[in-house]
Amino acid sequence: MAETAPQRGNGIPAGGVMALFAGRRAAASFNTRVAIRRAVDMLGLGPGDEVLAPAWNCGSELDPLLAAGLTLRLYGAGGVADAQGTVDPDALARMIGPATRAVYLIHYFGFLQPHAAAIRALCDARGLWLIEDCALSLLSGPAMTGPETAGRADGRAGHVALFCLYKFFPVLGGGVLVVNAPDLPDPAPFAKAPPLRPVVTQALRAGLGPLVPWLAARRRRSGAADPAPPAAEGLPDMPGHYYFDPDLAERGISRGTLRAVAGVDVAAECRARRADHARGLAVLEGQAGLRPLFPQLTPGTVPLGLAVQVPPGQRDALVRALQAEGIAATPWWAGYHRGLDFSGQPAARVLKDGTVFLPLGSGGGEAGIEHAVARLVALLRAGRG
Repeated sequence: MAETAPQRGNGIPAGGVMALFAGRRAAASFNTRVAIRRAVDMLGLGPGDEVLAPAWNCGSELDPLLAAGLTLRLYGAGGVADAQGTVDPDALARMIGPATRAVYLIHYFGFLQPHAAAIRALCDARGLWLIEDCALSLLSGPAMTGPETAGRADGRAGHVALFCLYKFFPVLGGGVLVVNAPDLPDPAPFAKAPPLRPVVTQALRAGLGPLVPWLAARRRRSGAADPAPPAAEGLPDMPGHYYFDPDLAERGISRGTLRAVAGVDVAAECRARRADHARGLAVLEGQAGLRPLFPQLTPGTVPLGLAVQVPPGQRDALVRALQAEGIAATPWWAGYHRGLDFSGQPAARVLKDGTVFLPLGSGGGEAGIEHAVARLVALLRAGRG
């Protein structure tokens, strides 16, 4: 039996993580993709409209736009100024064409785009919508002035902003749509109940998570080969469950997620993540072949995780070896959306194919970030990649 979505004001009760959205025009959805799909409709975007989107993407965040019939043109080689994914407003301006209606902007790993205000000004000047993806920066914002201060959800540059709860906390889904533009209506609560099957599936994934490295190691010892994913234009496809399920449209957040995040100590989580990131950087310092994507922890930043670029062609083997040891490493954004054109995007492909993600804070596990980084260093030196 499906759960009933909560209906309290804007659908977001106060307390814990949700207090980050106090006083904002917001609505909570089953997951972030559902919120993105609603945002498309709120902005009046439809078939024939073009959106400029970053080539360094997961693919799951852009699929709701494609599901709405929008045309996506990727910026990367011209719109990304460095290996951290920083977007250059001037390069972005040169890509705007007669069909362009919106710009999609991603903040990576909790590090806010430094030119977000300039990009918003560009969009306002050219009559474009700015869709701000804060899925990886839930806890980052100007109020985070030091390690002892709790963060607050930022996402104030975009006309609309999207947030994600389940990337930061072990909860079963949860996305938030925030409307900033005064000429847009307040977002109505997501009235449809969260579906039972995805909730159960996510619960099983969470419960079986500790067994995954052991099962993978057992399969490798037995000689069983992982099936090759389908390819698109010579590139491996992203996981099938990353694609948007139309049945999830307008589904609200689950009560289980709301209960779980209500008890989170946001200030403690911010401190833990910042401290973990600093410790991980200390272990990485001077290690040849391993480059932290964000080597400096700036004020206002609460990292999602420690992102490390490894030598070409070695990422997947290193991640498998780490997972076999029980370390929750991820081959970050492995795979490519089969409906996107990645030709002419070498910088984005280097990032997509060579980034190892190590979780921080409450998602870091018992081993700790120092152990995880030390094992990554040792495996690389031993040629395990």
